[in-house]
Amino acid sequence: MKLAQAMALIVPPIVDLKRRALARADGEHTMYPTLVALREDRVLAVVSTPRMAVTLSTAHTLAVGLAPQLVCVAAQVTLPDGGEGIAYTTMTRDHTAGFALQPYAVHEVSDGVHEAMGAQIEFSTPERGQPEDRALMDELARAMSHDPMDPTRVSRKGDVDTGGTNPALLPQEEGRLAIDAGTCASVQRSVVGVGGRTLYLAASAAHATRLLAHGMPEQVLLH
Repeated sequence: MKLAQAMALIVPPIVDLKRRALARADGEHTMYPTLVALREDRVLAVVSTPRMAVTLSTAHTLAVGLAPQLVCVAAQVTLPDGGEGIAYTTMTRDHTAGFALQPYAVHEVSDGVHEAMGAQIEFSTPERGQPEDRALMDELARAMSHDPMDPTRVSRKGDVDTGGTNPALLPQEEGRLAIDAGTCASVQRSVVGVGGRTLYLAASAAHATRLLAHGMPEQVLLH
C-alpha cells in the first residue's frame, strides 16, 4: 500500500479525533498519540492514549494479533514555523516507511456581539516529509517484524489434548475472529489504566455479533 492510499484512509478518523480534542471541556485540547492499524485496505483498529510510549507499545501486540498490512502513529506536533500540525509515521509489513505532516490552524469564532463562541479548526493537506528523529519509525519496524498469529492454528475453547494429538482447531475464519477479539481485549486492558481507549471497526453488524461471541469487549467495538 502506498502512502497516499494509506493517508486517504487514516486522515479522516485522525482529523475527527483532533476536532473532538478541541471540544473537550477540561481545557486540554492536545490530541492523544494514536495508533491506527489497516488490514485489507480499511481501518481496522485505533488505539489512543495520553502517553506516546504506551500507544507505541501496543504496535507490537497489534502487529502480532491483527496481522495489519500497515500501522501508523499520528501525533500532534509543533512545526518549525511555530505552528501546530499532526505528524503521521507509517510502516508496512514489508518495512516500507512513510512520513507526512498535516498543518492546521485554530481560530476563535465569534458572532461579533457576544464573547467567543468556540474554536474552529482548519486542516491543510498532509505533505510527505522526513522525520527529525527516526526512533518512531524504527520502533514500528520492530513491531512489524513480528510474525502474525496463524488463524488456522487456533484451538477451540474447552478442548483438552489428552492423547498426544492436536486439539480440534477452529476454521480459519473463526480463528481470525478469535484472534482479533483476544488481541483487542488485551490491548484495552493495557491502556485503560492510563485513560486510553481501543476501538475495533467491524465490517458489518453480523461481523460485530460474531466478534462478541469470541470475547470482543463491547466497549471496543464499532460497526
